[in-house]
Amino acid sequence: MKNINFPLVVIGAQWGDEGKGKAVDILAKQADYTVRFNGGNNAGHSVVVNGEKFKLSLLPSGILWKKQLMLSQHVVINPAVLLKEIDFFIKRGLYPKLTIDSRAHVVMPYHQELDAATEIWKGKKATGSLHLGIGYCYEDKNNRFGIRMEDLIDKKQLKEKLTEFFPIKKRQIELVYGQKTKSTVETIYKEFVIYGQRLKQYVGDVSTITAEKINTKKFLFEGAHGTFLDAVFGTYPYTTAVNTISGAVFAYVGFPPQAINTLGIVKAYTTRVGNGPFPTELFNQTGDKIRSVGGEFGTVSKRPRRCGWLDIPLIKTAHRLSGFNKLAITKLDVLSGIDKIKVCTHYKLEGKLLKTLPPQIKDFYRCQPVYKIFQGWKTDISKCRKIFQLPKAAKKYLSFIEKSIGVPIQYVFVGPGRDETIEI
Repeated sequence: MKNINFPLVVIGAQWGDEGKGKAVDILAKQADYTVRFNGGNNAGHSVVVNGEKFKLSLLPSGILWKKQLMLSQHVVINPAVLLKEIDFFIKRGLYPKLTIDSRAHVVMPYHQELDAATEIWKGKKATGSLHLGIGYCYEDKNNRFGIRMEDLIDKKQLKEKLTEFFPIKKRQIELVYGQKTKSTVETIYKEFVIYGQRLKQYVGDVSTITAEKINTKKFLFEGAHGTFLDAVFGTYPYTTAVNTISGAVFAYVGFPPQAINTLGIVKAYTTRVGNGPFPTELFNQTGDKIRSVGGEFGTVSKRPRRCGWLDIPLIKTAHRLSGFNKLAITKLDVLSGIDKIKVCTHYKLEGKLLKTLPPQIKDFYRCQPVYKIFQGWKTDISKCRKIFQLPKAAKKYLSFIEKSIGVPIQYVFVGPGRDETIEI
């Protein structure tokens, strides 16, 4: 692999599930630090090494290279999930070199109960949440009702915070949403005090480490979710609770803005999970084939993903928001065997052609995709390791993406494994 320009942030250019985990795993070989800077265990990343699939939801995808790992203050921590991942790797003889920022907030059982209760209350207008409590943990963070890692590892502080905050959450669950809470202060404390003592060894100051070493060490920042799940610039309200664009890395990790390289991860087609607008969605056998061949089922949720054609206006908007230096095109192999492949080049709205997303979601719902049709290829491309080995039709497809976005392609993924990668 060629030398990588660090610091580097990896950003999904669609609605998540683009293949960021594999990209980070490959890039982390050259990095000193791999830093997850947003999200929680609702974002699953998959890494395949020697035919074995590793599913990660909190630990950074660089763990398999035995490098320094960090979780920033804006990652919300489900202690049970994190410890399960840590224990999985320890049993394999891989002890994570992990630092969790002491300011990171903790997902509590009542966050999950609130999540589920709210979705029931919303009925048909539910956002499609996984009921993992991520959004409600961020809500408590902003409302100053949050429990942070510094509290979790301090038995006295944990008990005090729970005693203060839980009655408020209990009333919210039971009186506002009409659901019965299963938790008490005592049951939560008994469970979480154990988590805190086990995780205590990993708690530190990610902000200071990064600020002091950013100019002398190689930092790789791993984004969770995709651009259009961004809390502000995504398809609101069908979004996550955090910012997912490249600029968020500075505030979320805690170091000064500076020149940073950004790799945009683009799936060769488009998928999304849950509700919300999706102009290029397929409701036919082609969509079913892509879902089946691509294994398009949520890493965390197991839910089938909605599948559709590649959407250039979506990627252009992501580039405008994050400033990609290079692109990685993932899952190109999934399109093998499809006779005709469509690419959305523009949206049509009230007779006008749009090159990027309209800012209002009501307009996005009304956008009609304008397609360019490409000849497909029947060849199995999973053994290709050089760009010239790809079929002519596949190279034409990639060239069109590159020219349309105006950003050079650096990587093409032709399978889930580390070695199933073409570097340009």
